[in-house]
Amino acid sequence: MLLLVASVGMGCKLIDSIRGGGAGGPGIGRFGSDPRADIVAASKKFTELKFFSAKMEGVGQTEIKSQVDYVAPDRFHVKYLGGTGAGMELIMIGNQSFMKTGNSWNKMPGDGNSSIPTLRDSFTEEGLKTLTDAKFEGTDTIDGKDALIYSYKNVTPKGDFPFTCKMWVGKETGLPMRIYAEYSNGVLKNMTINYDTETPITIEPPIK
Repeated sequence: MLLLVASVGMGCKLIDSIRGGGAGGPGIGRFGSDPRADIVAASKKFTELKFFSAKMEGVGQTEIKSQVDYVAPDRFHVKYLGGTGAGMELIMIGNQSFMKTGNSWNKMPGDGNSSIPTLRDSFTEEGLKTLTDAKFEGTDTIDGKDALIYSYKNVTPKGDFPFTCKMWVGKETGLPMRIYAEYSNGVLKNMTINYDTETPITIEPPIK
């Protein structure tokens, strides 16, 4: 169980790894004229979201495949879609945590959220201080929507793990659509995250 909760924490940290912004979108320069400023502006825009969903696929010690839903300020719903813990779900609301195995939900004892890092670690003002080598890499489309691509290097605020990242940003919305991150050391090797920032989300306790 501790390993599963730890992997949730790793996933939540990765969600942090990117915030969206794009040329023509709010706070974004014209076609990446200042890539670092674009990324900083995108970070702020993302942290102000009231909800989002992220589908994550990666490689660590085992396959990582999960979906994390978030509702501000402190509600998470994690679904394990593959790899370790496939079929399991976690709901975290404040300092309450609930785990689903099989068809049953159970409340976890203690402060189950204490091991879950904030979604905003890497893109707080402090986390952005170590961001380097920001570049505008061109344009792309995702699901028929225009995106701008940025790349950069950074170090995780917790654990000091260096990583390189590529970010696809919605040109019209200024919000993240996809990221791909590679880690040079640590358990996590790489992670792809696809964001849904439009579909409304509600997260409630599964049991009283």
